[in-house]
Amino acid sequence: MAFSFRRAGVDDAELLTVMRLEMRKERETAVCPVSEEEFFRCNLAFFRTQIAAGNFIAFIAYEGDQAAACSGLSLEIHPPTYGNMSGKLGYVTNMYTRPAWRRRGLAVMLLDRLVEAAREEGCRRLCLNASAMGRPVYLRYGFSPLDGEMALDL
Repeated sequence: MAFSFRRAGVDDAELLTVMRLEMRKERETAVCPVSEEEFFRCNLAFFRTQIAAGNFIAFIAYEGDQAAACSGLSLEIHPPTYGNMSGKLGYVTNMYTRPAWRRRGLAVMLLDRLVEAAREEGCRRLCLNASAMGRPVYLRYGFSPLDGEMALDL
Protein backbone atom coordinates (compact mmCIF):
# COMPACT_ATOMS: atom_id res chain seq x y z
CA MET A 1 0.00 0.00 0.00
CA ALA A 2 1.24 3.50 -0.82
CA PHE A 3 1.72 6.25 1.73
CA SER A 4 -0.28 9.44 1.83
CA PHE A 5 0.88 12.66 3.44
CA ARG A 6 -1.09 15.44 5.01
CA ARG A 7 -0.10 18.74 6.54
CA ALA A 8 -1.23 18.68 10.15
CA GLY A 9 -3.81 21.09 11.47
CA VAL A 10 -4.84 21.99 14.99
CA ASP A 11 -7.16 18.96 14.99
CA ASP A 12 -4.04 16.76 14.70
CA ALA A 13 -2.48 18.10 17.91
CA GLU A 14 -3.46 15.05 19.94
CA LEU A 15 -2.01 12.60 17.40
CA LEU A 16 1.22 14.61 17.20
CA THR A 17 1.39 14.57 21.00
CA VAL A 18 0.86 10.81 21.20
CA MET A 19 3.56 10.20 18.60
CA ARG A 20 5.95 12.64 20.32
CA LEU A 21 5.55 10.78 23.60
CA GLU A 22 6.21 7.47 21.80
CA MET A 23 9.40 9.00 20.38
CA ARG A 24 10.53 10.43 23.71
CA LYS A 25 10.00 7.12 25.49
CA GLU A 26 12.13 5.42 22.85
CA ARG A 27 14.91 8.01 22.84
CA GLU A 28 15.20 9.38 26.33
CA THR A 29 17.47 8.00 29.00
CA ALA A 30 16.68 10.79 31.47
CA VAL A 31 13.70 10.59 33.79
CA CYS A 32 10.91 13.06 32.99
CA PRO A 33 10.70 15.56 35.89
CA VAL A 34 6.89 15.78 35.66
CA SER A 35 4.09 13.25 35.36
CA GLU A 36 3.36 11.73 31.97
CA GLU A 37 -0.04 13.44 32.07
CA GLU A 38 1.57 16.85 32.63
CA PHE A 39 4.09 16.25 29.84
CA PHE A 40 1.20 15.24 27.56
CA ARG A 41 -0.78 18.40 28.44
CA CYS A 42 2.24 20.66 27.82
CA ASN A 43 2.93 19.11 24.41
CA LEU A 44 -0.74 19.18 23.43
CA ALA A 45 -0.94 22.87 24.33
CA PHE A 46 2.22 23.56 22.34
CA PHE A 47 0.94 21.87 19.18
CA ARG A 48 -2.49 23.51 19.42
CA THR A 49 -1.17 27.03 19.93
CA GLN A 50 1.87 26.92 17.64
CA ILE A 51 0.08 25.29 14.70
CA ALA A 52 -2.76 27.81 15.04
CA ALA A 53 -0.25 30.68 15.17
CA GLY A 54 1.59 29.41 12.09
CA ASN A 55 4.83 28.91 14.04
CA PHE A 56 4.88 25.12 13.72
CA ILE A 57 4.42 23.09 10.55
CA ALA A 58 3.95 19.34 10.70
CA PHE A 59 3.25 16.57 8.25
CA ILE A 60 1.83 13.13 9.01
CA ALA A 61 2.43 10.07 6.84
CA TYR A 62 -0.33 7.50 6.64
CA GLU A 63 -0.57 3.98 5.34
CA GLY A 64 -4.27 3.58 4.83
CA ASP A 65 -5.84 5.09 7.93
CA GLN A 66 -2.87 4.38 10.21
CA ALA A 67 -0.46 7.16 11.14
CA ALA A 68 3.01 5.81 10.35
CA ALA A 69 5.30 8.81 10.85
CA CYS A 70 5.31 12.51 11.61
CA SER A 71 7.56 15.51 11.24
CA GLY A 72 7.76 19.02 12.53
CA LEU A 73 9.28 22.39 11.76
CA SER A 74 9.47 25.21 14.30
CA LEU A 75 9.79 28.57 12.60
CA GLU A 76 12.16 31.02 14.29
CA ILE A 77 13.22 34.56 13.49
CA HIS A 78 16.69 35.76 14.42
CA PRO A 79 18.58 38.95 13.59
CA PRO A 80 19.93 38.82 10.03
CA THR A 81 23.39 37.40 9.43
CA TYR A 82 25.61 37.56 6.36
CA GLY A 83 24.45 34.10 5.38
CA ASN A 84 20.79 34.61 6.28
CA MET A 85 19.57 38.14 5.61
CA SER A 86 15.93 37.24 6.37
CA GLY A 87 16.84 35.88 9.78
CA LYS A 88 14.30 33.10 9.27
CA LEU A 89 15.40 29.74 10.57
CA GLY A 90 13.61 26.42 10.64
CA TYR A 91 14.25 23.93 13.40
CA VAL A 92 13.37 20.37 12.38
CA THR A 93 11.88 18.46 15.27
CA ASN A 94 9.40 15.74 16.11
CA MET A 95 10.66 13.48 13.33
CA TYR A 96 9.36 10.06 14.26
CA THR A 97 8.56 6.87 12.39
CA ARG A 98 6.70 4.17 14.26
CA PRO A 99 8.69 0.89 14.39
CA ALA A 100 6.46 -1.05 11.97
CA TRP A 101 7.14 1.50 9.20
CA ARG A 102 10.87 2.08 9.57
CA ARG A 103 13.37 1.65 6.74
CA ARG A 104 10.79 2.51 4.10
CA GLY A 105 11.99 6.03 3.30
CA LEU A 106 9.35 7.93 5.26
CA ALA A 107 11.84 10.26 6.96
CA VAL A 108 13.15 11.46 3.60
CA MET A 109 9.65 11.88 2.19
CA LEU A 110 8.67 13.92 5.24
CA LEU A 111 11.87 15.98 5.03
CA ASP A 112 11.09 16.79 1.40
CA ARG A 113 7.78 18.28 2.53
CA LEU A 114 9.35 20.20 5.42
CA VAL A 115 12.07 21.63 3.16
CA GLU A 116 9.45 22.81 0.68
CA ALA A 117 7.36 24.36 3.48
CA ALA A 118 10.46 26.05 4.90
CA ARG A 119 11.28 27.53 1.49
CA GLU A 120 7.72 28.80 1.16
CA GLU A 121 8.09 30.47 4.57
CA GLY A 122 11.33 32.16 3.48
CA CYS A 123 13.64 30.14 5.72
CA ARG A 124 17.26 30.21 4.62
CA ARG A 125 18.53 27.49 6.97
CA LEU A 126 17.29 24.38 8.71
CA CYS A 127 18.83 23.05 11.90
CA LEU A 128 18.13 19.97 13.99
CA ASN A 129 19.39 17.76 16.77
CA ALA A 130 19.71 14.26 15.35
CA SER A 131 19.31 11.00 17.21
CA ALA A 132 21.87 8.30 16.54
CA MET A 133 19.30 6.53 14.34
CA GLY A 134 18.43 9.68 12.40
CA ARG A 135 21.92 11.09 11.92
CA PRO A 136 22.80 9.01 8.80
CA VAL A 137 19.48 9.99 7.20
CA TYR A 138 20.17 13.70 7.71
CA LEU A 139 23.78 13.44 6.53
CA ARG A 140 22.67 11.68 3.32
CA TYR A 141 20.00 14.34 2.85
CA GLY A 142 22.67 17.05 2.93
CA PHE A 143 22.68 18.36 6.50
CA SER A 144 26.14 19.23 7.81
CA PRO A 145 27.38 18.92 11.36
CA LEU A 146 27.76 22.34 13.00
CA ASP A 147 30.75 23.33 15.06
CA GLY A 148 30.61 26.00 17.68
CA GLU A 149 27.03 25.43 18.83
CA MET A 150 26.66 25.82 22.55
CA ALA A 151 23.80 25.71 25.05
CA LEU A 152 23.07 26.94 28.53
CA ASP A 153 20.31 25.25 30.51
CA LEU A 154 18.38 27.76 32.60
